[in-house]
Amino acid sequence: MSEDQWFGKHEHREPYGFTEREIAFKLLASHALVDAEFFERLRNDPVGAAAELHIALTERDVEYLRTEVEWDRISENADPIRESLHLDIVTNSW
Repeated sequence: MSEDQWFGKHEHREPYGFTEREIAFKLLASHALVDAEFFERLRNDPVGAAAELHIALTERDVEYLRTEVEWDRISENADPIRESLHLDIVTNSW
């Protein structure tokens, strides 16, 4: 627990700041966009999927992912984007 100079002890603090949160969600979004299997894991098990990328989600994060993200709409558009990226060229070229 942390101390606040005016109000004493705080029961809850975000585990990361704004910049870290922004980076974490961009990483989750970009990975979900290019990896269809990860997309489904993030959609169905946000905590487990995020943990694969070493990201800890707060309850508020999980609520956002479960209720605010328009998964069906993203899904409709993701396959053409994945195909256009030709990821097989960069991921299997070694």
